Amino acid sequence: MRKPSNPAILGPLLFALAGAIALPAPAQGRDDPEYDDESDQQTVARVAYFTGQVSFSRGDDPDNWRRAGLNFPMTLGDRVYTGRGARLELQMTGANVYLAPNTDLAALNLTTSVRQLSISEGLASFRIRSLGRDESFEVDTPNASVTFDRPGDYRIEVTSRGSTRVSVARGSALVAAGGGEVSLRAGDLMEIDGLDRPTYDVVTIARRDSWDSWVESRARRLATSESVRYVHEDVFGAEDLDDYGRWDNIPEYGRCWSPRTVRAGWAPYRDGRWAWQDPWGWSWVSSEPWGFAPYHWGRWINYRSRWFWVPVGRSTRVATYSPALVAFVGTGAGWSASVSFGGGGQIGWFPLAPRDSFVPWWGSSRRRTNVNAPHEYANRSHMTVVSQGTFTSGGAVAPFAIRDPGVIRQMADAPVSHGKIPYIPVAASLRVSTAAAPASLPRPSADVLRKSVVTRLAPPPAPPSFQMKAPVIRENRGEPIAPGVAIQLDAQRGGRKTVQPVRPVVTEPGRVSLSPRKESAPAPAPAAVAAPHGRPFATNDRPITIEPPRKREAPAAEVAPPVPPAARSEAPPRRDESRPAARAIEERPPAPQPAREAPRAVQEERREPARDVKAEPQEEGKRGRPQPKAKPDGKDKKDDKDTGKEDKKNDGKDGVP
Repeated sequence: MRKPSNPAILGPLLFALAGAIALPAPAQGRDDPEYDDESDQQTVARVAYFTGQVSFSRGDDPDNWRRAGLNFPMTLGDRVYTGRGARLELQMTGANVYLAPNTDLAALNLTTSVRQLSISEGLASFRIRSLGRDESFEVDTPNASVTFDRPGDYRIEVTSRGSTRVSVARGSALVAAGGGEVSLRAGDLMEIDGLDRPTYDVVTIARRDSWDSWVESRARRLATSESVRYVHEDVFGAEDLDDYGRWDNIPEYGRCWSPRTVRAGWAPYRDGRWAWQDPWGWSWVSSEPWGFAPYHWGRWINYRSRWFWVPVGRSTRVATYSPALVAFVGTGAGWSASVSFGGGGQIGWFPLAPRDSFVPWWGSSRRRTNVNAPHEYANRSHMTVVSQGTFTSGGAVAPFAIRDPGVIRQMADAPVSHGKIPYIPVAASLRVSTAAAPASLPRPSADVLRKSVVTRLAPPPAPPSFQMKAPVIRENRGEPIAPGVAIQLDAQRGGRKTVQPVRPVVTEPGRVSLSPRKESAPAPAPAAVAAPHGRPFATNDRPITIEPPRKREAPAAEVAPPVPPAARSEAPPRRDESRPAARAIEERPPAPQPAREAPRAVQEERREPARDVKAEPQEEGKRGRPQPKAKPDGKDKKDDKDTGKEDKKNDGKDGVP
């Protein structure tokens, strides 16, 4: 593999990791990179739940389809595919995405202000909770580009004959095709046929089917969750905490969450593994069903023999995803410490407490603070130590943790790392799941993978392959590949490509080939597609963007309040009587926002009466699973069986493939 040939260009980008960050005491969320609101950063979606066989293809290893793994972070260039009878839920900032069986979805772009996905075939529903004025959420199909204008409930289906159906149960959307665009309001269903000269019709959306009911059952967990009341709105996955722990008032920190039942010797960041994912590098993937929000936002404290997660407060301006919030200590090549144990290197880590200073091992620009000042880390005695081979293997770390007291003492005395981790990833570090893959994994057909999708926004190129990145990572001693460097590497491979082939919705400025169906009742006339404000517009000359993420202005977001199921009384939607009605449906008006308790300890006058937290260890057991209604690990045989029956029973009747 050819190495980068222009170090003058790559050098400044690859060696930009410097400086440090110190958290103010006692409050959290001011100078930490997890709360940095200065740039439009690449971000992730979480694999939150699935049943049946779901396949996952990484953007930097696109030809290697793997079994999907719970809690794995999906990012730019990644794609997922649901097999027959399978269903999948993805969580991301401000939105949840639900995939029906036989659906292919790819991440064309995922940043803190742009979420651009593609659907080449299948059915997906979108629950958009918040959408800032400076944010874009676009879903691209083979013949249409859909932009969600505001929070709401949406459904997009790409049929077997190539048409696109867009349903708006709540909210509003712009559907663009053939150089024209049509605005949809709540209660509208638009169907688009054809590629070069597309035609369309707009009718009243049909009644809910079994797929909508399943989506509603999953969304209800978020709408009724206690945990989401105490965390920042940009943090996702908190609803899973309800089933596995409890919230208590802790002095200085306010409402904090603790896992209900854990095994002996448990500590945060111990049940799971490390995977490599650029631009963050080493990223924690928890094996615990609740283990996403507490490991990518916030800090941990050990209070009266119990572990408590201190969340990011709702008053914090922005909460940004972090691959993990730990301090590293290491030995061997590249580290300043030396520990004699079995040869090779060892690495240890422990969860950061709210006052702990932190220098991330990723990112190209960070604040500089004095990290050389003496500092006692509150959780240093709860260190997990493994060998270098275990760390980079992509496998579970707990079974191979080093427990030799002498090694633990030496590691505890070693200096904490400030900056990049000098361990080079290997092919196994890219593992999406530790579960053995079946002999035949479902995956999209070659025709589906070759389909081009229509785009309004110009997406960035897909990430370079791991084989291309590996020499650069090695040369720079474990530094992750930043987005700007990825673009430089992409240019060297002789052609910029996206994860899915794309073609601009506008081929000639001012030309509109989109038209209503002549045989149908009158439909709204299309307008010429307008260029998105402040975003790269896809054109024939520039179908993709080669600019790194730009500075983010972070305006106030429009937030959709959760709608409790009982409050979702329905009223007839706006309807154009000139349109043929499919089947009547009622639009759900948003319910009033429930009063939310401020979780910050500094707002003592608004806190609930403190619950007495006794000095008792957490109950030991098999990680205390309270047996939720559905297992999130894709192994619920009964659920799979029921799903298959339902799909067969409703085949061709309810819109679920």
